[in-house]
Amino acid sequence: MNRLKEIREKNGLSQNELAKKSGVGQNMISKYEAGTHQIGEENMIRLIKALNTNADYFLGLIDESKKERS
Repeated sequence: MNRLKEIREKNGLSQNELAKKSGVGQNMISKYEAGTHQIGEENMIRLIKALNTNADYFLGLIDESKKERS
């Protein structure tokens, strides 16, 4: 489980905007959010950086309110 859609929406980004910001294709972002494809390591790093979020939070490993990278 990942929080891609939740974090993307909280950042006020469309899938297309996140695609441009991260270098990950919009079609892949859609598939990741739908759960039909697993995110590879390289794309996961790109998305986490583009969303300026904590990897543990992105992956659903923590539920802390501090989601931003320090």
